[in-house]
Amino acid sequence: MEHLDKDEQRIMDLLPKGMDRPRPLKELMKLTGWSSRRVRGVINRLIVIHHKPIGARYERPFNGYYIITNDQERTAALAPLTSQIMEMTKRAQAISNAQLESEE
Repeated sequence: MEHLDKDEQRIMDLLPKGMDRPRPLKELMKLTGWSSRRVRGVINRLIVIHHKPIGARYERPFNGYYIITNDQERTAALAPLTSQIMEMTKRAQAISNAQLESEE
């Protein structure tokens, strides 16, 4: 496994363990001084490249990122991703099957 770079380690140090008190994106931006795009990019690298178990909660006021610590948290983190995949698949199929004006 590759070692974490300075940015990746900084985010890991800021993420709480468990989903009870996730750290919101805006707070991560404030603490690091980074843009939302940069924070999300580092989190994506941590998950995809380094296989870190990072989840996100989307319901306010308890939204934010956290380190997954058990299977219940893993399931909770996967649910919105699975739903999003299904919705995007429907959208892609609808676009693929749509009648184009030039075909009328």
